[in-house]
Amino acid sequence: MTANFKRLVGNPIFAGTLVFMFAGIIVGMACAATQPTYIPGNTWAMMGYMLLLAIALVLAIVYGSLNRYRLVFLTLISVALSLNFGTIGYYINASIGALQAMSAGLIFAEIMLFFWVLILGSGPGTFLAELTGVGSEMRGNGRSSGEHTMSRVSHYRHTVNSNTNSGGRGSIVDYYTSDLNQSTVSGKGADATSIVYKARALYPYEANPDDPNEVSIAKEEIILVIDDSGKWWQVKKEDGSVGIAPSNYLARVTS
Repeated sequence: MTANFKRLVGNPIFAGTLVFMFAGIIVGMACAATQPTYIPGNTWAMMGYMLLLAIALVLAIVYGSLNRYRLVFLTLISVALSLNFGTIGYYINASIGALQAMSAGLIFAEIMLFFWVLILGSGPGTFLAELTGVGSEMRGNGRSSGEHTMSRVSHYRHTVNSNTNSGGRGSIVDYYTSDLNQSTVSGKGADATSIVYKARALYPYEANPDDPNEVSIAKEEIILVIDDSGKWWQVKKEDGSVGIAPSNYLARVTS
């Protein structure tokens, strides 16, 4: 698995919330360090826990495994929210300015953690899911009915590429207008035109490096949809590559 920091810096929601979260935690720890006699060990442990959680979120994003561990993160964030809320309530009314500043920093972190609950808890079709890509396509659930889509990937690759590349790699237009290829892929003969169609990518999608069945797509890219059953569609790109892509990233081209 390869780290790709574009997954983080290229998403303003991920980058922005994590920057503010780190800032709040660091401010809280810095202010606490100026008044060590008022800070018990459990408060330091709580801030350390939040710092490690923020680091874990960064790693999950850059390694492309946030969707895979979203439920784990939801649980960890829920714990952090509870612990941090109690700490804020204890120090917010302190008469010492440094402790009040510490509470202010932790309030900032608390708000960001709450926002991450919304991000990770958003289901398919919701605004945040489509904006961030988290929760919109959970691997496994998105390929349910399933597993037949994944099991046919290698078959599609062999069939499509052998038909279009025998005399040189064909374009999407060539493949789209080929009755032989449409009937071969869909397996429905004359009804193939209702299955095979062109679609436009609404958002960019980067294929999971751990899943060779996925293909990356660029925003506004025109691709051919071979199979639109399930939440992951079988597609063929203009360069001849065949694989699966999330359906909510695609829209059928009607003209």
